[in-house]
Amino acid sequence: MKPRLLLPALLTGPLLWAAFFPLNLGPIAFVALVPWLTLVRAPITGKRLYLAGYLGGVAFFLPATQWFRVAHPMMYFSWLGLTLACPLFWLFGLFLLRRVDQLKLVPLTVSVPVVWVALEYVRAHFPTGFPFLQHVGFYQMIGFGWYFLGYTQHEFTSLTQVADLGGVYLVSFVVAMVNGAIAERVLLSERVRGWLRWSEPVHAMRSRSNWVGGATAAAILYGIVKLNHEPFESGPRVAAIQASVAQDDKMDDAGGLFTRYNRLCVQASQDADLVVWPETCYPFSWFALGREKILPPAEFQKLIEDRERIVRRVAAGLPIQAATPDGPWRSSVLLGLNSYEFDTARGEVPANTAMLFDSKGTPLGRYDKMHLVPFGEYVPFRETLPWMAFFAPYKHDYSCRPGESWTRFPLRTREGRSFTFACLICYEDSDPYLARQYVRSEPVNFLVNISNDGWFDGTEEHEQHLAICRFRAIESRRSVVRAVNMGISAVIDSDGRVIALPGDSWNGSVKMDGIAVADVPLDARTSIYARIGDWLPATCWLLLTIGHFVSVVRQRQTRIR
Repeated sequence: MKPRLLLPALLTGPLLWAAFFPLNLGPIAFVALVPWLTLVRAPITGKRLYLAGYLGGVAFFLPATQWFRVAHPMMYFSWLGLTLACPLFWLFGLFLLRRVDQLKLVPLTVSVPVVWVALEYVRAHFPTGFPFLQHVGFYQMIGFGWYFLGYTQHEFTSLTQVADLGGVYLVSFVVAMVNGAIAERVLLSERVRGWLRWSEPVHAMRSRSNWVGGATAAAILYGIVKLNHEPFESGPRVAAIQASVAQDDKMDDAGGLFTRYNRLCVQASQDADLVVWPETCYPFSWFALGREKILPPAEFQKLIEDRERIVRRVAAGLPIQAATPDGPWRSSVLLGLNSYEFDTARGEVPANTAMLFDSKGTPLGRYDKMHLVPFGEYVPFRETLPWMAFFAPYKHDYSCRPGESWTRFPLRTREGRSFTFACLICYEDSDPYLARQYVRSEPVNFLVNISNDGWFDGTEEHEQHLAICRFRAIESRRSVVRAVNMGISAVIDSDGRVIALPGDSWNGSVKMDGIAVADVPLDARTSIYARIGDWLPATCWLLLTIGHFVSVVRQRQTRIR
């Protein structure tokens, strides 16, 4: 392969990587795709072209997803799998871009954002996570919704406000549009074409690309207007507690885990209306008979005396109560824990659960995680492809049952004010579809995200996860409270601004014990994105479909002539 074909494609990899954490150089994203986009008009065809495009994707995903390997030795396979699979979307994107470009109807300024957003959406839901599959019974939440172009701009708050119109996809569209415009200009340069040694002329549509500056300015102006609002009303006082417990310690020392978090809970509950624990950091399980009736461990034990193994587990647990060895919990508490129900086929079936209790220990609501993590919470195709269990971190069948209820938790403050909130568990905050369901109808007052990021031991995953969550706040125009083991816990207002951290900075809030506490800002605004949903990716796919038919018609007309 010619270096002058491969090098530009490879250059995009480190440039785009630098726009994300750990470097967090967001402005680079506006030019990062330009070297790779030279392949769209490269005067060659065949395997060499598409291999270069694919390797450009590998050069990005290899360093970007390296934090996967830290979680468990078997996660090296996940890292390798993502590194090899995600660039396939770039490969398909290159094919689509070249096909559209051959029509000579639209410049790269248009074709690049249309193709890029269309494929970001597919990557976030592939293969069975597309909401429309619910109607044909072939739906299971899955996909990899990280590393969208739009996430590079999480600090550019004047631009990110357009997410309430089209989600993070609209921010990606703007960034890709600028890349396309710059690539269009670059490809006009005789010096660049000379360096690439392109003997064939390259077409360009200079006049049709001039509007990109105005469109970008309009997006920023929209954000400035949206940020110019009256101060938010103060809602309930919520405290997100965070300890730095490595995953091995979390699993092997339940007593130590409870002691660390309980002390933080007692401290935080003295003046908070709600204390939020991270995902699965309350180490004692909740047992239930069926989804209709939840029973406390003591009562449940009497009903299953013949199940000796379960009885021993229940008896070893600490019943949820208002008073603990370190003092009373004086507020409502949202616990992240494991819950169990019984299935006649599988017996004990786990779920990743958030449960709300009042200060007296009375259960007020339960939410079971819907978007389960492949291999982390279930083994994909375990029954039809048993060998897939080889890549799992555990030998037993640990598959969780996905939740089915869109729970709206009730919260009553010390002053007697009433609110509702919803919970997203772990990576559910990377799926825009989930968050916006809670404001489409019966809108909640704020959102909560609980996560156990102790798997990733201080890598850039912690910062990147928080950056992603900021967009869910803007898209839904609801504040988000995050409680995350090992960090980064935070309170985010509905403009996407981080207003409370357990430490003095993002970096200073990783791998530390602390509390992020704030009066939750309440936003009465509505969101077009929450109401309409993913209209932008749908429009992009519609345009690509039209372009495909135009291409077919032109080919037939050419053959006739």
